[in-house]
Amino acid sequence: MRAYDPRRPLIFIHVPKAAGTSVRAVFRQWFGAALHEHYFDEQQHRRPPVLDLDAIAAVGAPVAVYGHFNRLRGFGVEHDYPRVEQFVTILRDPYESAISHFHYLRRAGADWQDQSRIPQGSLRQYLLQTPPNILNHFPRVLTRENYREMIERDFVEVGVMEHLGESMRRIAAALGRRFDAAALPHVNATPRPGPVDEDLRALYRERHPLEHAVYDEALRRFQAASPPSA
Repeated sequence: MRAYDPRRPLIFIHVPKAAGTSVRAVFRQWFGAALHEHYFDEQQHRRPPVLDLDAIAAVGAPVAVYGHFNRLRGFGVEHDYPRVEQFVTILRDPYESAISHFHYLRRAGADWQDQSRIPQGSLRQYLLQTPPNILNHFPRVLTRENYREMIERDFVEVGVMEHLGESMRRIAAALGRRFDAAALPHVNATPRPGPVDEDLRALYRERHPLEHAVYDEALRRFQAASPPSA
């Protein structure tokens, strides 16, 4: 993966339902006022503002943008910050992410202007009918042919939610920061009111192979860098 250059802006891609709200608190401690959030205002149906990162970086402090990016909705990285070249993210198993996102949309979307984004059917219907949105957050279009190269070229670090503490330790080391696992908050967790349709897991993987391939690559890299168990 690429080495972090603090003289250039960094983007943390907050993939929904992958511990991004908790991790944001840590990045706020690391970057302070130089951390700029990038989130679509669902209540006002307003896209995030685009900042002049070159002017902000000229002040001298390392600059980071943190938030959601969505190529399909017109506020992807390539739309808003096409010149940024270094990224960090945390990924989660796509099936688990989809389940959590379903419950989050049901819980949080009551006052959103665009009610078409709120699932009306069952969880099973949502999993069978709604394609995952994970890859639309990435800075470039990923394919089966290029996703390994893009992770290696564009990312300073890619963590996995299932090993959040160790992932954050590695992100901190890559950015030259200090991380205390005890200080990592656990916020915005979405409760699951019913059992998970485990019979759908294999079918979901079969239908969405690229999302799983990208996650599997992140997990493989994490495990390859981990010390062997005693």
